[in-house]
Amino acid sequence: MTEKTSNSEPCMEEEKKEIQRKLAEQLAPKVGYSPEEIEKGVHQFIERSRASLGEYKGKPPYWRSSWYEDFFNILQERRIDNVSLDFIRHNIASGSEAYKFQSGIRFLGLVNEDGSPTPDLGKLHVTGQDFKRNLAEIIRQAYSDLFDTIIIDKAKPESIVNFIIEKYGYSRPRAEDATRLFVYFCSKADIPIPQELAQFQPRRKAEEERPTRLIRKAKIPPKDEAQLSQIRRDKSFATLEFDDFIFSVKKDLHAIEFARSQVNALLDYLKKKISEESGDKQL
Repeated sequence: MTEKTSNSEPCMEEEKKEIQRKLAEQLAPKVGYSPEEIEKGVHQFIERSRASLGEYKGKPPYWRSSWYEDFFNILQERRIDNVSLDFIRHNIASGSEAYKFQSGIRFLGLVNEDGSPTPDLGKLHVTGQDFKRNLAEIIRQAYSDLFDTIIIDKAKPESIVNFIIEKYGYSRPRAEDATRLFVYFCSKADIPIPQELAQFQPRRKAEEERPTRLIRKAKIPPKDEAQLSQIRRDKSFATLEFDDFIFSVKKDLHAIEFARSQVNALLDYLKKKISEESGDKQL
């Protein structure tokens, strides 16, 4: 049995290489020489290669709920004929991150490979309860394997994280991000989930994924100048800029609640301190 397996592996590798070679030959005349054309051609080649090899079936998105929040808001304001990469880069996510968002809405079944809308996208042009009901149908269909396996309204975060790791081969950090985005979709669509799951937050190093940022503008060190420029460009953060400092918070419901608790704690501390100082002076 072992000998047959070892002999078949080189054959499978050769078949894969042959498939990739044929795809490359088909792709070559269609790819131009500009960086944008090369980037698009490589991206399409990888997806077609994986599909031909039976390796790509679509994986759940795991990045930035703010992208989807912006997208849903746009859908309720106007109809979109094509969700192209250019559209995404100008309105949702810049640079190469546009591919991540495009893959995400493809997983949800909202667009085809060329960015053309599916019938499900049209269902999200409504507002109110109709929007929530239609989005719930879309989410249940996209995550059908998850809903078929786990009772979501009783699920623990760890169960969903482990399911995504086993089903899609994600690393734990990425599976946790995918779980957080799934929670966002459920909340947006009013799909019942337990409180423990609703409050789920991925484990992160503080420097990698800070939900809030504060930089004092007076005599800013060079290293903070670069961070300040990055903050101003980062569309995933909402920024309040004052004369002497900048405060920014991630466009995420959990991050906003965290920021609110930080600000309230600071105000409570200042109030207590002022009260104590006032009492000392009166004495």
